[in-house]
Amino acid sequence: MGLDHGLAPPGVGAEGENVATHRLEVAALIPAYNCAGKIGRVVTGVRDYLATVLVVDDGSGDGTGAEALAAGAEVITHGQNAGKAAAVRTGLEVLLGRPVTHVLMLDGDGQHAPADIPAFLAAAAEGAELVLGNRLWNWRAIPAKRYWTNFLGTRALELMTGYPLEDSQCGFRLVAASLLRRMRLVANRYAIDTEILVRCGKLRASFAHVPVKVIYDGAVSHYRPLADTVHIVLSAVRFKVDEGDLRVDPGPEAWRQRHAG
Repeated sequence: MGLDHGLAPPGVGAEGENVATHRLEVAALIPAYNCAGKIGRVVTGVRDYLATVLVVDDGSGDGTGAEALAAGAEVITHGQNAGKAAAVRTGLEVLLGRPVTHVLMLDGDGQHAPADIPAFLAAAAEGAELVLGNRLWNWRAIPAKRYWTNFLGTRALELMTGYPLEDSQCGFRLVAASLLRRMRLVANRYAIDTEILVRCGKLRASFAHVPVKVIYDGAVSHYRPLADTVHIVLSAVRFKVDEGDLRVDPGPEAWRQRHAG
C-alpha cells in the first residue's frame, strides 16, 4: 500500500508513493518575505506532494501573502518584518498542535525545488528524524563567497553536532514533530536553522542528507553570507550549552494548550 504523505487528497503525492510501510503526516512550513512572483509557484509545487502548506508572510509589502493564499496555502501574516526565526516559530506554534509526524521547511523565494520533496519523504520513511538538503554536491553552481562561508560554518557545526554534515546552512529540511515540540527555540534571523540542527544533535536524532538542486536565478537574498555565518557559528555555542529542551515530547494536545491564545 502506498504511503500517504500528509492528508493528501486523491492524486496528491503520487510521486512519493511506495517509499515506506508506515504512514507519514507531513506539513510544509514556508517563511516568506517579499516573495511575490515566486511564492505562488513554490506553493503550487509543494502541493503536488503535500496537502498542508503553511506560509508565514513576515511583513511583506508586495502581496506575498495574497499570492500564497491564491495558490492554496494557509497564510499567517506578521504585521511587520520580524526575521526568519520569528516566522518559523510562528508556523511551528500552529503546525505542532496538529497530528503531523514531520514538518518540511523550505524558503519561499524559489531557491528550493519542490521536485526534491520525494527524497526527503523517502529518508523520513526509512527512519530519519532530521533530513537536510545538500547543495554542496554541485559546488560550481554556488556563488564562491556563499560556498566558502557555508563550507567553513559546516565544519564547525559538524564538531558541535556529531553529524557528518555536508551542507549545514540549507534551509530545505524535514524534522520530526516529536523533536520540534521538545525544543525551546530562541534564535534570531537565519540562526534558527543552526539552532534546530544543534538541538537535534543534542537530542540524538537520526540523521540523513539528500542532494537538492542548486537554484540561484538572480533573486535578491536577505542572507548576508559573512555576517550571518559568523553569527550562526557563534550562536551555535549558546544552543549547544542551553539545557532548555524537554525530556519527552508533550504531544500535540499539550502543545496546543500551551500556545493557546
